[in-house]
Amino acid sequence: MSQFCPICEKPFTEEDLYDAKTPFSFKCRGCQSRVYEVKTSLLLLIPALGFAGLLIFLSEQIREWLLPILPFIENWPIALIAIVFLFPIYYFGENTLVKLTYKHGKFFSRKKRVA
Repeated sequence: MSQFCPICEKPFTEEDLYDAKTPFSFKCRGCQSRVYEVKTSLLLLIPALGFAGLLIFLSEQIREWLLPILPFIENWPIALIAIVFLFPIYYFGENTLVKLTYKHGKFFSRKKRVA
């Protein structure tokens, strides 16, 4: 199933969503308009927040487990611990989020289509 830009009607791919820096929105490569996703983002917001909470919890647990072995890890930020030790889980979660958004999303743009 292909998704199309609501303005220029050129197809976009999962890679366009994955390359976007802002969740649930990206710039169309054809017309450079900002395209937003509204349908799936509401359903995926709660699992995405739960996933972020899980990463924080696991990072805290990893810090607790490694503290007796590596005492300097106490001064590391949680985000650094999550990136270093939980990157495969983060990568899988982000890819799943993009695939679900692309497959079930409804995309729109605030610009009007030019005839």
